[in-house]
Order: sequence, then structure tokens, then C-alpha cells
Amino acid sequence: MKKKILIILLLSATAFPARSQQIFHYDSLSTFRVLQTGLEANFNIRLKKHLADESQGQLTSVKGAFNPQLSLNTSGLYGTDPTITTRNSYSLEGQLMLPTRLGLKFYTGFRLSNETEIITGVPNLYPEQNILINQSGMWAGFSMPLLRDLGRNNSGNVLFLSTLMMNKAQNVSLTDEICQFIKNTLIYYYNSYKSVKVFKILKDADKDAHDYFSDIESRIADEQLPKVEVYRAKAYQVNIALQLSVAKNEITNSFYDLITTLGMKEIMIPKTLPVFLDSLPDPASFPWNQYSSYIFKNVDSLVVSTLYYKSQELITASSQIAMNGARYNKLNELNLDFRYEYFGSTSDMPISDFRNTFSSGSPGTALNLTLSYKIPFKNEERKGDYLAKLSSYEFNKTQLEKIKFESKLQVIKLLSDLGNLITYFKNEAELADLEKKTFQSEVQKFNLGASTQIDMINTYMDYNTALMNMETGRLAIMTRLITLKYLIGDFPTTTDQLINYQPWKFTVK
Repeated sequence: MKKKILIILLLSATAFPARSQQIFHYDSLSTFRVLQTGLEANFNIRLKKHLADESQGQLTSVKGAFNPQLSLNTSGLYGTDPTITTRNSYSLEGQLMLPTRLGLKFYTGFRLSNETEIITGVPNLYPEQNILINQSGMWAGFSMPLLRDLGRNNSGNVLFLSTLMMNKAQNVSLTDEICQFIKNTLIYYYNSYKSVKVFKILKDADKDAHDYFSDIESRIADEQLPKVEVYRAKAYQVNIALQLSVAKNEITNSFYDLITTLGMKEIMIPKTLPVFLDSLPDPASFPWNQYSSYIFKNVDSLVVSTLYYKSQELITASSQIAMNGARYNKLNELNLDFRYEYFGSTSDMPISDFRNTFSSGSPGTALNLTLSYKIPFKNEERKGDYLAKLSSYEFNKTQLEKIKFESKLQVIKLLSDLGNLITYFKNEAELADLEKKTFQSEVQKFNLGASTQIDMINTYMDYNTALMNMETGRLAIMTRLITLKYLIGDFPTTTDQLINYQPWKFTVK
């Protein structure tokens, strides 16, 4: 069977707190490994899950208002009542209520009672009498509002529908939180990869600087160069060492970001660099033109199909339902209750004779029709509720428009940036190759005495800078590409997709 959506995988995990306290080994990293770990431990995902669970509880509570309701009560009087009319009275009463989502309520019930009636005697004429009376009966009827709270927009149904939309919004928001986690984690992962790559470049440069400084010292000792040349070589070595220190600090900063988004404590062998099991691709090989043209052509439909847009769309739908309900329920209360009942009674019969009591025909049937009307001096409560919900709906509708507008512009801007950055990266790669050849040529000229230290150091620094610029440019492309894929909804939604997900794969539907 096809594997379920990531959110199902997430909801089935039950050991978040314990898992979050474990140690994550950062010596060997892959995108799938960090994503799999973070899905279980990320704090934002766990918080969103709690909100989704709370929303589900609220939905269950609201839905319970439409469940059948059975009420039973019994009472007993032992002795004589204060009015001195009955003694030893017992009763059992029950009613079944069937609410509907249209505002009507149907009900039916029964009553069984047994009491001893006291007939006060007259001295010297007739004695006091105690007459045993049984009474049984049933009724059925319905109650319904006539002016407001009737139909699909009654307050109970509106509350249920708006809560249902909010529950869906929370679930979609949870899935979107997972997508945001994937986006942020990939960016932090590749930023860590870039910082380690730059550190390795500068580590090699630092070794070359030390070798170069030793070579200059040897040439000065052999009187091939004047002594003052040692200062330039030393300054070059110190310059590289300073850049290496900055790069080392950048590794620490980038890993703190990665550790924070995963929500896991870190462990790493001291004085070692992590091994990245997957690496950044060559942006020069991206089939970018066809992919960007497809996105630009379909940007509106892509944006409105994303999870972050759908989440706000559901919130807006919830507020619209609440607003419509408040608008249709601004009138005063006029309620109708129609009730049919049948009762029978017998006297001087045993308590077990309720069947004959019910069929006795005394007092018989009755119809009860009740109309109740509530007239407030000012209907400000309902009007104010409608105005508040109208404002909430307009706010959410504007927020939805804002999300679509800003997301669309951001997508278009990212398309423009990526087009320029990919071209720029190709030029950077070409420049790095030329700088390498220039430096190699300068080394040969320096050995022949046809070049100076300044020329050789400058060409090496240019080559070294070009290598680092390539990695910076590569990261800039990947960061924007991942953000773009999130904004158009091109993110994994199943565990199979997560395992094989690569943000630099381009699919035109």
C-alpha cells in the first residue's frame, strides 16, 4: 500500500519529548537523515501538532451538540407533603431529545407516578381517607425558532461548520509547517555544507601560505631575495590565517542554525569536520529556461494550490460562515413549541397496574401550542456580533489577497534572481578557471625572476577568492531555489518522495 502523507507519519509518533532529548551525531550528514530526525523532534512541528489536536477536540465538542440526548429523573416523597395533600409519592420521568442541524428539536418522553392522595375528613361526619392514585402518560413534540436560528445558518450549525473549517485549516497548517521545516532545514544544511567547503578552501590556502613563507625564507637565506620580502610573505600568511579563523567561526554559526531547526542536541568528534553524504550540484547544468517559463506562465494556479495559501483560505471560509450566520440571526427571538400528550390515571389500584392506567382514557389527550417572543429595547448584541464577524471576515479575506499578491511577486522576483545568478555562476566558474591558469603562469614567471611577490600573491588571492565566490554563488542559487519550490508547492508530501527528494530536480507538468 502506498505510504501515507508525512503528516500521518508524524501523528503516529508518540515519543516526541523523549526523542528530543537524544543526541544527534553530526559527524556524518545527509539531507534525508536530518529531515527524518527533525520531523520527529522539531519544536514548531510539535507545537503545531498540539494546536491541531486542540482543534480536533473543539470540533468533537461542537459536533456533540447534535447528538441525541436522553434525560431521566426520579423523585420520591416519604411522609406527608407540606400542603397536607399527598404522602409517599414516587415518580419516574424520561425524555429523548433529537436535535437537528437546521435548528429544530424533536422530543418524546414519558412519566410514571404513584402517590397517595389525602382527603381530609370532617369530625363526626366522615373520617380522613387515603386514596392511592397511579398516573402514566407520554408526549411527543418539536420546538423550532421562527425568526432566527432556523435553517443552515442557525447558530449551532454555524458554530459546527466554522469549527470544522478551522480544524481543516489547522491540519493543513500542520502539513505546511512540515514543508517550512523542510525548506529551512535544507537551507541550513546547504549553508553548513558551504561553510565547510569554504573552510577547506582556506585550509588549503593556509597550507600554501605556510609553504610559500618557508620558500621565501629559504630564498632570502640564499640571498636570492632581499630581507624585506619576508614581511610581505608573512602578511600574506597572516591574511589567510585570519580568513581561516572567520571561516571556522562560520561553521559554528551555520551548525547552530541547523541544530536549532532540528531540535536535537549535537555531538561531534573534536577538531574534525562533518562528512556530507550528498553535495551541492552544479547550477550551470540546470535546465532552467524551460522550468522558469513554466512557473512564470502558471504562477497564479501554483500559488493558490500551496498549503500555506489553502490554510488561510480555510480560515477565511470559517470566518465567512460565522459572518453569514451572524447576519441571518440579527432578528429577535420567536420560538414555537408544539406538543401532543396523552395521560391516564387510576385510583385504588396496585402500583404494578400502569398498563391499565395508561389506557384508562382519563384525562386523555391534549395539544399544547406555545409561542414565545423576545423583544429587546435595542438589538445591539446581535448587531455588534455581526459587525465584529464581518470585520473578521474582511480581515481574513484581505490577508488571503495579501498572501497571493506577495507570494506571486516573490516567485517572479526569485525567477529573475535565479536567472541572473545562474548566469553569474557560470561566469564565476569560468573566472575561477582563468584565475587558476593566471596564478600558475605567475608562479613560473616568479621562478624566472620576471614577476614580483605582489603579482604572485595577488593572483593567488584572486584565484582563492574566485573559488569562495563560486561556493557563495552556489549557495545563493540553492537558497532561492528551495524558497521558490516552497512558494509553488513543489515539496515532498509522501515518505517515498522525501527519501528521493532533490530540490534541483526540475519537473514541468
